[in-house]
Amino acid sequence: MSRITSRIQECVVLLALALTGCGGNDVYQGLDAETLFRTAQTEFDEGEYDNSIAALERLMVSFQSSDRLPEGRFLLARSYFEKGEFITARAEYQRFLDRYVGHASSPAAALGICRSLSGLVPHPQRDQSYTRDAISACGNVIVDYAGTEEATVAAGIRQQMRETIAEKEYLNASGYLRRKQYDPAIIYFQFVVDSYPETPFAPQALLGIYRANEAIGYDDLAEEARSRLLLEYPDSEAAAQLVADTSGV
Repeated sequence: MSRITSRIQECVVLLALALTGCGGNDVYQGLDAETLFRTAQTEFDEGEYDNSIAALERLMVSFQSSDRLPEGRFLLARSYFEKGEFITARAEYQRFLDRYVGHASSPAAALGICRSLSGLVPHPQRDQSYTRDAISACGNVIVDYAGTEEATVAAGIRQQMRETIAEKEYLNASGYLRRKQYDPAIIYFQFVVDSYPETPFAPQALLGIYRANEAIGYDDLAEEARSRLLLEYPDSEAAAQLVADTSGV
């Protein structure tokens, strides 16, 4: 598209906006598919996500056979994501993937689902259903688009989500330990160690297992946890705490 043609389209949009200010009802009336898409893109770039969504919804309704529909659908999902409407963004990214299989933006759309779900993750002490969904969605990106930048980003998000789950389980275990309910504390601590060994909560969980077994007189199990902590996580804060505990510091 020439610079002159692009400028004419911009003037059309400005004229439509002016008419709206003078009592017009539809800022997008009379615009073709290309102009609607470019308007939406401009609004998106300027952070006017509601305007971008409005233009794209008109595009979807009025030009259902337009070549701009795939890009428009993808931009619609991005607009909702930037607004913080993560549930709607997730749905729009999924619609894009369902309708435009093999599109060049498919890896980015799949990552969009992963990121949208991660945006819904609550405080670790609350229900973590969205966190588990995010782990699954991000894992799909890693497998389906291996070797891409999107897969690398998804791996980082997935790890953050795993740490959130590990923290929740660790907090549950710590709560039992504080109440001297040692058996459930050990079960939860062990779950963290077995399921999330790469997270910073694994060594803390081993320390918890050590302390719980010490408290109930299971010296052999306490020593087993102690040895594992010092062997597998020697530089962790938990290992330093353990040394302090056993040295009487």
